[in-house]
Amino acid sequence: MPSIVFRYLFAEALKTWLVVAGVLLFLTLGLGFARFLTDAAAGELPVSTVLSLAIFSAVENMEIVLPVSMLLGILLALGRLCRDNEMAALFAGGTGLMTIYRPFLVLATGVAVLAGTLSIYAAPRAEQQMEQLGAASATSLLESLAPGRFRTFLDGDAVFYAQGRDAQGDLRNVFIRVAREGESGEPTQTVVTADRARQQTDADTRRVTLVLEDGWRYEGLPGQADYRMIKFAEHGVQITPGAAKAGGDVDTQTTATLLASDEPEAVAAWQQRVSVPLSILVLALLALPLGRVPPRSGRYGRVIVGVLLYVVYINAVHLAAVSVEDGALPAALGVWWVHALVFVVAMALVMREQGVFARPRKQVSA
Repeated sequence: MPSIVFRYLFAEALKTWLVVAGVLLFLTLGLGFARFLTDAAAGELPVSTVLSLAIFSAVENMEIVLPVSMLLGILLALGRLCRDNEMAALFAGGTGLMTIYRPFLVLATGVAVLAGTLSIYAAPRAEQQMEQLGAASATSLLESLAPGRFRTFLDGDAVFYAQGRDAQGDLRNVFIRVAREGESGEPTQTVVTADRARQQTDADTRRVTLVLEDGWRYEGLPGQADYRMIKFAEHGVQITPGAAKAGGDVDTQTTATLLASDEPEAVAAWQQRVSVPLSILVLALLALPLGRVPPRSGRYGRVIVGVLLYVVYINAVHLAAVSVEDGALPAALGVWWVHALVFVVAMALVMREQGVFARPRKQVSA
């Protein structure tokens, strides 16, 4: 049965971590919701898919939320214990350093298991669902185009208009204008008119294409007479890209598929996924010695240091994964050397803390 000290410290660590993780998750979900809601207001996404996309995006972002929340949770919890002299009381009562560290490490192990489940299994499935929602969104947007009304896309750079819709659901008398920057940097615009427009979806790749029939295409600079005019019988406008081919988009592939592949991109992808739970354990071990501050010092003195170390650590892992993907680093070395280096630094700090507390006090002569 866990001791009273273990239960108390575990409850303090859990409470602080839940608060930090909840705040970060709320911010992540809110930012994702605002971004997708902006796209929906611009007509690029159906409103019905905004909440689902925000939730799937939050699942992917948990790979960032969980490690940093674990680091901040331990730093803040230990900082409060030191500031309120509870840490000094525990040491005075004979509690060892490892006894104090054990509840935090147990919590970090549980969070690492959760993060590993999300990064290895849930995140790829969330990415797949987001791609499917994107393809379905393009389909529903085309079906929801109301004849007789102008619709803008691409932040107003594209304008679509259809006069009517026939019994088969095809749009009639279609007008499309797209403004963009030309090769010379000057603004150009493309105007397309067609008698009929229909949607075509590839069954294999799920690529959605708007097929225009019997129309004209005009390209040129506004205010100049050298427009290029092209008459076409059929002209296709790609709405969504096709599904990723095997070995293409590694973000949507399962971890088992990546492990079975020898491609550098696949190796870098699964190493990054495994790095999420591993980084939580390393960060927890690093935060334990960093979180111990003098009783009268500020509670947040070590938080800035911890955040800076986290940024350096995570960016080093990302750079190592990019090097593996480019072939500059061997797969056997991969991102593991970064974790090993930070682990050695954390263990050195822990051993230093043990040496400080084990150091005998000097006797003061009367």
